[in-house]
Amino acid sequence: MLNKILAVIIYYSNLILTSFQRKMMIRYDRHMASDYFKKRRYYAGKITHLVDESNQYIAEKIISGLPFMAGRFGSTEVYNMEVFDLQFTIKYSNALDTLVKYSGFFPYSIEYAMEFKEIMKESCSQVDVMAFWNMFREAYYIKRYMKSDIYLTQLRFLEPWYSEIPWTVALKNKKVLVIHPFCETIRSQYNRREKLFKNKDMLPSFDLKTLKAIQTLAREKDERFETWFDALEYMYNEALKIDFDIALIGCGAYGFPLAAKLKKAGKQAIHMGGMLQILFGIKGRRWDDDPIVSKLYNEYWVRPGENEKPVRAESIENGCYW
Repeated sequence: MLNKILAVIIYYSNLILTSFQRKMMIRYDRHMASDYFKKRRYYAGKITHLVDESNQYIAEKIISGLPFMAGRFGSTEVYNMEVFDLQFTIKYSNALDTLVKYSGFFPYSIEYAMEFKEIMKESCSQVDVMAFWNMFREAYYIKRYMKSDIYLTQLRFLEPWYSEIPWTVALKNKKVLVIHPFCETIRSQYNRREKLFKNKDMLPSFDLKTLKAIQTLAREKDERFETWFDALEYMYNEALKIDFDIALIGCGAYGFPLAAKLKKAGKQAIHMGGMLQILFGIKGRRWDDDPIVSKLYNEYWVRPGENEKPVRAESIENGCYW
């Protein structure tokens, strides 16, 4: 009985935490112009970088043509790393539930979850630019597993629409591979790219290539693969069959380790996560009330196609990506 009560408390505590994090991000957006967000911060024992200099740094990395990786953790991924690293056995079920439902991990297995957190830690060594959002043991993983000269910036600063000169300007004339579940809508939207943003540097002219990401969040099934690890390896191998300069990635729990594998193979990769769809003028409920992103919407923005929507999409934060 005590275990059941504790499990319920943990479950609702995590729901509250997720809600709190979202509210804090909105509060963050509303105060972007304040002095606080124009000052440098220290995180994980390192100085962090401001929005414009972060965008410039990423752009310079892209222009260099050298292998690099920029990325961020997802909340469910780092939560699982924490729980299984510290062996919080009472949280195992809840942590695995969130990883399966919200990030597409499968099958439901504690043994595989242990393997997942090891892959995440190994992937940390490939990161050159890390966008943080101060959650769980994120700072510990940055200090313990990432390189000593890691370039740190705040999560919002990886989103190019926060800078007057977005890092995406450096994509001009590049061969850009986008790995995402919404490939059909992304290709369609790119054809009207000049109408999506007032700042025309946001989405410059480049050679767009796409790879449809495996969609297994909301417990969606893909019978081709027995495990999440098989699906990850498939996407990696498919990506390497494509001629590209840089990959932009948004595909749940696959994204961070996939970017690391591509960097290790000598490629450039930026793991943007859910925010990637915004770059192509694709709306999502998560951003409909966002005080910054919702103002970017115009009559040319669209929702993902119905064929790009999982059966249980509404179970993911009320259909946040659709």
